[in-house]
Amino acid sequence: MKNLEQIRAANALAYAKAGLGTRGQQGGNVLKKLPALVMGNGLLAAGAFAYAQKGDSGWRTCFDHIAKHLAHPDIAIAPGQDNLDKLMEFLSGKADSQVLKLATEEALAWLSYARRFEQSPENGGDDDSAH
Repeated sequence: MKNLEQIRAANALAYAKAGLGTRGQQGGNVLKKLPALVMGNGLLAAGAFAYAQKGDSGWRTCFDHIAKHLAHPDIAIAPGQDNLDKLMEFLSGKADSQVLKLATEEALAWLSYARRFEQSPENGGDDDSAH
């Protein structure tokens, strides 16, 4: 049986290897901005911001993967809620405050891994090991 760290890492690595865009409409890296947005405003408010983004936004892409992680059978905080739209509907209506708290903590833990994997040299990030 895998532990939570292994599951988080595997899901974040899959996200990084997919090579999906994590840029916002103005070119900023979503993975750098999203943890602060979640910590400062909460997961629902951050999700609402991503929901409001037009087109194929890095915000939506990132939140879709957060939803997939929270829906993962071994995480099971939001079972079956595998995209931003479903996750926001679930968290704003069906989930209680304890589930929202768990979802927020787990999303932040996943974002920590996703940011590290996304910054790896294989994914176009800086390799600062030589500095």
